[in-house]
Amino acid sequence: MNKSENQSIATRYAKSLIGLNNENKLDNSVIYQNLENIRIILSSSEELYQALINPIISANDKEAVIDAIFINDTNEIIRNFLKLLVRKNRFDLIFEIIKIYNNLLDKINNISKVEIISAIELDDNYKEQIKNKLSQILNKEIIINYNVKDEIIAGLVYKMGDDVFDTSVSGKINKFKNAIIK
Repeated sequence: MNKSENQSIATRYAKSLIGLNNENKLDNSVIYQNLENIRIILSSSEELYQALINPIISANDKEAVIDAIFINDTNEIIRNFLKLLVRKNRFDLIFEIIKIYNNLLDKINNISKVEIISAIELDDNYKEQIKNKLSQILNKEIIINYNVKDEIIAGLVYKMGDDVFDTSVSGKINKFKNAIIK
């Protein structure tokens, strides 16, 4: 299966999780926390993840593992969701499902996540100004992840989803270099 088909399938599963909230079966904050726990556990144990996607291991054995591992950290409805993924041979999409679910939840809550890269550490006052300005421009709540990379020389690089707005000196040098080459 290609990446586009997998993303489409993962989107359907993520939307079904959003549907749990819409049907008043489970609150989105509970679903989010459960998925975050699952992501952390699976990310920290490659062996567990590999076992749950291994076609040689029976679905019953995988479901028993899910019950044993996630019994304390996960709501029964979410455990049943994981078991469904196992039965449908879709557990390999769990990380993509979680990512898409989080993106859908951000849209519902009018939240935009932005990564800002600077050449130096920004002071808190400047960070607050950036956050307020972005919030005003986008008319959304903004969550910013700041990173420092001295190779951009000066300026800022804003990343929001697939969009990149590069005001860095290195970005301007690269644009100039590419213009000369053409």
